[in-house]
Amino acid sequence: MFIKELNKKSKPDLFTSNWLKISLRNRWSHLILILMLTFPSSASFSQAEKIKIAIGDDLAPWIFGNGQSGILIDLVRDCLKPANSTLEFIAYPYGRRLMAYKKMDVDAVIDINTKTISSEQLVGFFTGNLYAYENFAFSLSENNFSVINITDLEKYSLLSWQGAINHLDGEYADMARGNPNYAETSRQSNQVSMLFRKRVDFIQLDYQIYNYYKTKLIEANEIDSKLDVTSFALFGKSPNGLMFRDKELRDICRNELEKIEMKIKYKEISP
Repeated sequence: MFIKELNKKSKPDLFTSNWLKISLRNRWSHLILILMLTFPSSASFSQAEKIKIAIGDDLAPWIFGNGQSGILIDLVRDCLKPANSTLEFIAYPYGRRLMAYKKMDVDAVIDINTKTISSEQLVGFFTGNLYAYENFAFSLSENNFSVINITDLEKYSLLSWQGAINHLDGEYADMARGNPNYAETSRQSNQVSMLFRKRVDFIQLDYQIYNYYKTKLIEANEIDSKLDVTSFALFGKSPNGLMFRDKELRDICRNELEKIEMKIKYKEISP
């Protein structure tokens, strides 16, 4: 009897075994669900959360009103439209925008190129070059100046934008440091005004910025619209893009701007 009873108890309990399997499966399902809710995927991030983007100070017509509008603001809004997210543009003094990204205060940062990534050791997903600033040297045509390269500017008075020596460096920096009549200003409207009032021989700034302030000053009757201006393309384009923390957001932005209608819209600032 004892042996028979022992053998009977040694048989597997099919009901108990199946119940344990079902219970374990349910527990794993609950665990997976908890993990999904706790750690959402990048797709849910890009489609549901607010995206914070670090920008620099106002730079008309690229940026107005701390990110309320502007060429660059429109470009970012267009490229991230498929993400269905709220965009928050946070304005910093230009140099501090990179610090905000490094401290993880924002999800993306504008005006990034490979040189900046290397020098600042930025980690993230770069869009590549999406747009370009293009600086020119401008002079009144009546002066008939002959300028072929950057070093030729050393013999003329030149008013540039603040930080130009450090940003452009190289040949430009050498010219500026050797020019006793070189100066920089933080007010780019002042550059255009000084040129038209014949206070300087040359100004150096981005074409879009020059055109914007020239139009504004003419509308305000502050400069003579009849004066012709000659532009000298000595500096080439300065291409830039965005850096994202999230790879999917980077891909969304880049792919959206590859569309034909986007290429047409932003043709004038293409890198």
